[in-house]
Amino acid sequence: MLNAEDRTRSCATELVCRDCGRRLPLLDTTFKCLGCGQGLDIDYDYELAKGRLAEYPTADRPINIWRFEELLPILDARAQGRVGRYSGRTPLIHADRLGAELGLKKLYLKDDSTQRPSLSYKDRVVSMAIARLLELGKEEIGCVSTGNVGTAVASLAAKAGVTAYVFYPSNMERGKARACRALGAAVCQLDGNYDEANRACRELALSSGIQFANITLRPFYAEGAKTVAYEVVEQLDWVAPDHFVIPAAGGTLSSRVHKGLNELEMVGLAETSQTKISVAQADGCGPIAGAILDGSGEIEPQTPHTAAHSLAIGAPGDGALVVDAVMSRGGSAATATDPEIFDAIDLLGATEGILTEPAGGTTVASTIKLANEGKLGPDDTVVAVISGNGYKTLDEHPDKPWAEGIACEVDSMTEMLNEFRLHGVGATLS
Repeated sequence: MLNAEDRTRSCATELVCRDCGRRLPLLDTTFKCLGCGQGLDIDYDYELAKGRLAEYPTADRPINIWRFEELLPILDARAQGRVGRYSGRTPLIHADRLGAELGLKKLYLKDDSTQRPSLSYKDRVVSMAIARLLELGKEEIGCVSTGNVGTAVASLAAKAGVTAYVFYPSNMERGKARACRALGAAVCQLDGNYDEANRACRELALSSGIQFANITLRPFYAEGAKTVAYEVVEQLDWVAPDHFVIPAAGGTLSSRVHKGLNELEMVGLAETSQTKISVAQADGCGPIAGAILDGSGEIEPQTPHTAAHSLAIGAPGDGALVVDAVMSRGGSAATATDPEIFDAIDLLGATEGILTEPAGGTTVASTIKLANEGKLGPDDTVVAVISGNGYKTLDEHPDKPWAEGIACEVDSMTEMLNEFRLHGVGATLS
């Protein structure tokens, strides 16, 4: 039992199954419904939250993911204080130059490629998972990752003083694995795709007793994604955007942005019911987009074939929640081929000076398609989520030549400068 001084202002009440309605105590360690086997969510006392939010002025609140702790699930303030203090509150950038290319006057980028400490949106969800781990008194954490979850777990576990085990599928982005090792985590590359690795890690979690951030801690992990919605609406002076465009892999981010928007309305902070959500997926792995675009709402698992490795989940755990979120809000979806993804990365870099990874390129490429299809209006406020940093995935980008071996004297440099002016930045004088 927590003392009053050790308790957060969280208004979380229970674990709940949205499918069959079964409820469990918040401190229960079950992560799948005991009745129907579906994933669990977390419920809150929203009337209590409304009152507590009013009691504590925003000016006095921390500038991180814990800013609105009333709507987050961690009860133990000691656990909360050990993780995520520098995560969150990433920039919301008015992308005027990219918007001009797309015909969108009010295009904004929620730039989670600057997220602390590991430069992706996953720092939000992993912070929540590790706080829960500490709340349970555990000292080991595992994860199964397509890339960014691993680096987030390695980074945040190191700061929290717990041991991290990162399991990657066979097509892992090696730069991210090297980063995990540099951060002190154990790394194990498995001989299988992400969905096969996920199934094996679930068995390992149950047999070993190790808590896994995105498996056994998933109900808490997922709640961290809501902070994107809270931040964006506050950054827009409490006026919700017309559209979100969000990359989707397992579906946690887009489904919990939907939940976060609903919560903001329930506690009286903003009107959010008119905000649409559209999802962005790779053409080589788009089971959620397919279910939305064909109107069926049915997720058909796929075998991933895409360079957007961080989105390569063929059987998304929260896919049904995403479909419900998008359809209930009148949103849509788009997919992008690998060449379109890398072209979009280049366009984002050339217009806004932001280098994103293929997941962010997928968001930009899909935003282009949605705009061209008239699903995003020229005067609409559109927020596209850039979920990860391109400096971590440079090995995945197509090679671009540059001028090499040019003599270090002004005549040769002038000749090269003229080549750049005549033939563009890719000129090599070869």
